[in-house]
Amino acid sequence: MEMRTSHDTPVETGSIITSMERMLCPECGSNELIEDIHRGERICSNCGTVVEENTFDFSADRRAFTTEEIVKRKHNGGPITALTDIAWTNVIKVTDRNGSADLKRAARWNSRFSWEKKNFLMAANEIKRVCASLSLPRVVAETAATYYKKMQKRNVMRGRSINGFVGACVYLACRVNKIPRSVDDVYAEMPDTTDRDIRICFKVLVTELGIKLPRIDANALLPRFASALGISQEATGIAEQLMSAYARHTTISGKDPKGIIAAAIYIACKKVGETTAQKLVAEQCGVTEVTMRSRIKEFNALLHV
Repeated sequence: MEMRTSHDTPVETGSIITSMERMLCPECGSNELIEDIHRGERICSNCGTVVEENTFDFSADRRAFTTEEIVKRKHNGGPITALTDIAWTNVIKVTDRNGSADLKRAARWNSRFSWEKKNFLMAANEIKRVCASLSLPRVVAETAATYYKKMQKRNVMRGRSINGFVGACVYLACRVNKIPRSVDDVYAEMPDTTDRDIRICFKVLVTELGIKLPRIDANALLPRFASALGISQEATGIAEQLMSAYARHTTISGKDPKGIIAAAIYIACKKVGETTAQKLVAEQCGVTEVTMRSRIKEFNALLHV
């Protein structure tokens, strides 16, 4: 592949061009190029063609003279995150020992880890497992691990359940990153703890860290419950409109969003002529029929549906 310069001289792609203004787009001939230093690309701002890719950064790097500067400024290795910033990736139990002298030595050194490091190691593995089971993005796992580390440094975790704090950190990370997951979803993946334990640890977590929680968007939870109930796309759209109108006419702070979703789905199904029992809708949404009827009355009073 060849490129043209402003002097119409063919230039090979692999050659070094000292001035970006001299390059022209091979598609439209424009010289208005944008350099993306993060991706190593030069892009035409007129037609969007990638003129050059995998470019080298020829700028001088900072020099290092001492051992500390060399370690600090080296570029090899993966990025350090809350999940990877730990020396060991597993725990060697007593039952894993055998006649190998190397394994016994490793188990002995493993037993000398501090309580904080062992605790975080078990918690990090559990956070990764729960996030993988719930198909959550990596940013949620890293955020949850960061919150867990902060709670460790505040010395409020002794005597409390590790799994309870893991569930609370994962749920809080979902709330902060606006991922539609409920406490029940997290609890379903953690059979070794209780729903009450997760909720208690969540209150401690929010209080200690002073985090202002964003409001749960009921519209983000609607598609999952609509899919579980098997209602039509038309009914789902009407339910979404009803919830948006309900939020405009009254405050929803302090109300369980699942109750609002259940009421909106039931009213929408009645509007489109789909037969759906109140008991089935309430069970799928995880609320009682009493809560659902109360929300239906509020919808009727506010929106006259």
